Amino acid sequence: MRHLLAAIVILLCLADSGVAMASDSVHEGELGRTILVEERTSIWCTSCAEIDPQLEIVAKSHGERTAIVALHTLDEFENDASRARMEYQNLTDDNQYGTPTFFVDGEMTAEGYDAWSDVQDRILSQESLRSAPEQMSFSISNGNIEYDLPSTGQLSIMVIQHDKDVPEDAENPGEDHRDRVLVGLKVVESDGNTSTYGELNLPEHWSVVFVHEPIEGGEPYGVLELSNQAEEEVESASLAIAILLCIAVGSLLILVPDRKFLNPEEE
Repeated sequence: MRHLLAAIVILLCLADSGVAMASDSVHEGELGRTILVEERTSIWCTSCAEIDPQLEIVAKSHGERTAIVALHTLDEFENDASRARMEYQNLTDDNQYGTPTFFVDGEMTAEGYDAWSDVQDRILSQESLRSAPEQMSFSISNGNIEYDLPSTGQLSIMVIQHDKDVPEDAENPGEDHRDRVLVGLKVVESDGNTSTYGELNLPEHWSVVFVHEPIEGGEPYGVLELSNQAEEEVESASLAIAILLCIAVGSLLILVPDRKFLNPEEE
């Protein structure tokens, strides 16, 4: 009987944990002073392969201070969204750059493997100069992206895929996946004109970066990133703890011996 009860406890806990993981939640926020960092990169680029794993660590350490986007060019991940974004950058700087090249708040900041110190310096500089953005609210629920229409300029909505698998036949000196890859772009001008590029459906692991910026190119007015990454990490940790607790309770039910109490007649 004790063994049956232990099995039931473990199964019920695992079932409850699975239901909690399957639930969807609403992500929402307002435009802020986040700094936009866009990297021109390629799968075959050796320096990019060495830098990319570090960028995710940087992104997590900076939190809401930065939104990092990987614009792939001349490789298997290049798409209409990345091409459109680089065309936007070319409105103010049409020079030809290699990979990796970093644009911070619309300005080409550094190129090459040793670029990150210059990128960091510009991030700090921009944080001290960025003025308060226009008040705009955004939300994501069940894959639907809701946004306020900008009063001036344009709103660029970037769909980012995390842990995107690299094709097996690709020239790849790095890991078997890449992070923060731009896969979709929606541009909404203040007059309501809309253009879409790439894939706007949210992947399994996603971030969405909202950028309010001038139509003619240049420094953003305000930036916001919403993501399911942090939530998934918390849920995974919670699930692991729940499973361990269930196993512990079940084990105690099995291992702790029954206490035998004497009835009055046996005394």
